[in-house]
Amino acid sequence: MADHESNEKWFEGKSALFKSRAERVKADIAKRKAGRKAIKGEDVKVEWEAQNGVWMGPLVSQELGFQNRIIEVDCHIYPPHSHSVTHKHNEAIIIVLRGQGYSLLDDERIDWKPGDTMYIGQGVWHQHHITSEEPAMVFAIKPLPIQEYLGELNIIYKGDQPKINPNFKAGTFLEEFAKIGKK
Repeated sequence: MADHESNEKWFEGKSALFKSRAERVKADIAKRKAGRKAIKGEDVKVEWEAQNGVWMGPLVSQELGFQNRIIEVDCHIYPPHSHSVTHKHNEAIIIVLRGQGYSLLDDERIDWKPGDTMYIGQGVWHQHHITSEEPAMVFAIKPLPIQEYLGELNIIYKGDQPKINPNFKAGTFLEEFAKIGKK
């Protein structure tokens, strides 16, 4: 879909059908232009998600006012010496910023450290284990908006529980982000 109507020849249609489509597209273009373009680090809210055993902070999501249609980006902070619940969903890309550990992807162990990127395919059972003394901080990139639109947004849990480190509480996003590359 174009960002402006000048390239859309069907806007020239005279029927009620074409006119209503053109109005929907114009309204959509205006909504996207008015949407959020950036978020400041101090505005990222990190919250505990007990079901998954992770601290989460949305970075680009519709809930924050972005008009993203395809992908969403979240920050996940896993406490030291913990692990997430085993789950599966549609594909995701994980970029490791700090901490060390491994993930089990359909029982295949993938070790990771800062700078590593991991692709989790659609429907792959996975669980993240943090082995370092410091928390793991990752960016998770997922196609949630388009999955929601297509009616395919789902997450399935295997039935286990996360291993929680009750002694760890994440700081603000900026505090945790500032620790990248420092030990």
